[in-house]
Amino acid sequence: VPIATASGVVGVIYANQLTVRPFSEADEAALVTLADHAAVAVEKARLLAREHAARAEAESASRGKDELLAMLGHELRNPLAAIANAVHVLDTDGVPLEMARRAREIIGRQNAHLAHLVDDLLDVARITSGKIALVRRPVELSQAVRHALATLTASGRTERHRIGLDLASVWADVDETRFEQIVTNLVGNALRFTPAAGTIEITLRAVGSEAVLRVRDSGVGIAPEMLTRIFDLFAQGERGPDRGAGGLGLGLTLVRRIAELHEGHAEAASEGPGRGSTFTVTLPAIAAPRAASPAPAAAARDGSGPRRILVVEDNADAREMLHHLLRLAGHAVTEATDGPGGLEAALRERPDIALVDVGLPGFDGYELARRLRAADAGVYLVALTGYGQPDDRRQAMEAGFDAHLVKPVSPDALLATIHAGAPGGSAT
Repeated sequence: VPIATASGVVGVIYANQLTVRPFSEADEAALVTLADHAAVAVEKARLLAREHAARAEAESASRGKDELLAMLGHELRNPLAAIANAVHVLDTDGVPLEMARRAREIIGRQNAHLAHLVDDLLDVARITSGKIALVRRPVELSQAVRHALATLTASGRTERHRIGLDLASVWADVDETRFEQIVTNLVGNALRFTPAAGTIEITLRAVGSEAVLRVRDSGVGIAPEMLTRIFDLFAQGERGPDRGAGGLGLGLTLVRRIAELHEGHAEAASEGPGRGSTFTVTLPAIAAPRAASPAPAAAARDGSGPRRILVVEDNADAREMLHHLLRLAGHAVTEATDGPGGLEAALRERPDIALVDVGLPGFDGYELARRLRAADAGVYLVALTGYGQPDDRRQAMEAGFDAHLVKPVSPDALLATIHAGAPGGSAT
C-alpha cells in the first residue's frame, strides 16, 4: 500500500501473508488506513522540520541584524568621536598651528572613512538586488592597480607597511572604477589584518586567457573554518594586533560580487592563523587594443575664473559650508532654501551655475530644473543629491540637469564640475 503525501509517494507498507487465512478486503482497508495515518505523520514531521528551520533562520537573521547594528554603531562612533574631538581642538583659543593642522587632517580622513562605510553599504544593497550597472571599456589593469594604490597611499593608510608590486601589462574589458574598488578592498583588507611593518605583495599576470590579480600579505592569516565563509556578508576574521581601520565585513563580499559581474571569480587561501593570506581575483583578459583611449583625468582642472553660482539647499549647515567653499575659490554665491525660492533667485540673478539639492521643500529639485528649462534660464544645472543609483542619474538628466553629483562631494570634484559648466569648459 503506497504512503502518499501531497508531494508524492514517500514509502510503501508491504504485508506478507504468513497464515492460511485469505487476505480479505477488511485487511486491505486496514492497511490503507494505516498508510493514510503514516502519510499524515510524515506531513506533520515535515511541517515541524520546516517550522524549526524557519525559526532557526529567523533567529540567525535577527542575530545577524543585531551584530550588524553593533558593528555599524562601533564603526560610526569611532570616526564621529575623532571628528568631534578635532572640532573641539579647533574651537579652543590659542591652539598651536601644528595641532590645528592635525585636527583638520583628522576631520578630512575620518569624513572619508564615513563616506567609505556608507558607499560599501549602498554598494552591497545595489549588487545583491541586481541594480548595479557596469560601464565597461578596455582597461590596462596595471595602471588601474597603481591608481588605486596611489589613492590608499595619499590617505596615509600604507605608510606603516611594506608594499611590493610586480605588475605585468594586462588588458580586460571592465568597469575601471569597480576594478579599482576590487584592488582598494583587497589591499585595504590586507592592511587591516597585517601588523605594522608587515609585507603586502601585489601581483598581476596574464595566465592564458585570464587576468590574475593576487594580493598576498604576512598578516594574521585565516582559520580553516573561516575560509569557507570569508566572502560572506559581514564575515570578520581576527583583527591584527594594531586592529587597523575597522570595517563592516563588506569589502570582500563586494570583491567577489564585482568579480562575478565581470564573469570572473575570487578565491582566498591561507595556511592558517599567523601564516598570512592570499586573495586571488581572476577576470577574462582581452588583447591590447590598437589605440587605447586615455583614462579620464582624475584631478580637478582650474582656470574657469570667478563664476556667479546659485546654491539651492535646505540644510543650513550644508548650505553655509558650500557657500564658504565657493567663496574661497573666488566665486560669487547666492543662496536659496527651497524650490520656489530657488526658481525666483535663478530668474532674478541669472547665475552661470546652480547647485541644486534634489530633496527640497516647496517643490523638489527635479521640478525646479524642469521650470528653469521651460523658462530658458540658460543656467548650468548641477544636481547635489544623496541618491546615487543609475536610475537617479537618469531621472536628473531627464529633468534637465547637466551634471549629477552624489553627496558627500569632494571639493576637487565639485570645482571640476563647475569648470565643466563654465564657458569653454568640457563636461566629464
